[in-house]
Amino acid sequence: MSFRNESEAALRVFYAAHKFLYDFGIRWLPVSPIDIIRSQQNWRLKYVHQLASEIGKSSAYICDHVMRSKDGLAIYDVARDQYDIILNAGDEIPQTRMLWTATHEIGHIYLGHLKNYKVTSITADNLDDSIYNQLEFEADIFAGEVLASKWIMRHLDIVDERDIAMICGISDDAALSRYKKATEDYSFEPANAVFTLHNFGEYMKEIAVCRDRDEFELGRFISQNPAQQKLPKPLPPFLRKPGTCPHCGNTRGIKAHSNFCIACGNALKKGLPAAHVPCDHVNDREAAFCELCGHRVYRTRQGFCFEECEI
Repeated sequence: MSFRNESEAALRVFYAAHKFLYDFGIRWLPVSPIDIIRSQQNWRLKYVHQLASEIGKSSAYICDHVMRSKDGLAIYDVARDQYDIILNAGDEIPQTRMLWTATHEIGHIYLGHLKNYKVTSITADNLDDSIYNQLEFEADIFAGEVLASKWIMRHLDIVDERDIAMICGISDDAALSRYKKATEDYSFEPANAVFTLHNFGEYMKEIAVCRDRDEFELGRFISQNPAQQKLPKPLPPFLRKPGTCPHCGNTRGIKAHSNFCIACGNALKKGLPAAHVPCDHVNDREAAFCELCGHRVYRTRQGFCFEECEI
């Protein structure tokens, strides 16, 4: 495939990947291709050992003679208009690799490879070498942009490929490839990438959580806002505007339900001692202290400490 054709194919698949994220309502990381497969009426997920048991063959036979691969295969049943996605869940296959393979095979289906080329599966035996290599190239681009979109990665606090591997659940090699894509120079953000970023807004939203440091699964991505210095003397009522902390003069984040100032941590109501145990409350991102219990808080992104279903 020429450089020009390769670039055109990559751009087309890039657009398709972002349309896929929209079509399937994907707004959180890591992406779960297994859940996506199971959500489709005419897609069926089968593991190698299951298919081997069904047809009375060994798992090695399925890999060598059916899939012609150690990883997976998408098969199209023309008569039923149904797709079977076969994955190898053997002990020798890391979870990160299976995640990529599942999304790769989804790519073959979503990009129309099987229908367009009138084949029941994408294997080197069924297609000319150049076509086979092109379709594999496209499915890999699709998997990369769906699992770890370079535009989302650019808007997160990633330092290197290890961060991408941790956030997206992909292998170190795949993460390195995505890191290189994310750190390339781009003159503008494509419209579909802007739309995807909007859809991932809740995932990327910055918050301050009242929680012990060791309770954050992605502790690499937490920080603390500096505490505001206290005034020598509390401000008297006649010098204070409504919503102002008397202890430090802070005017941010003081709400009707606030028990403590989020900037200095002092009590806003008489007789309230600061808590010794964090209460798991979610505060505004500017908070240094929890507005409910006065405990020190950590700033992070919402998707780094909550599942989508918890929001």
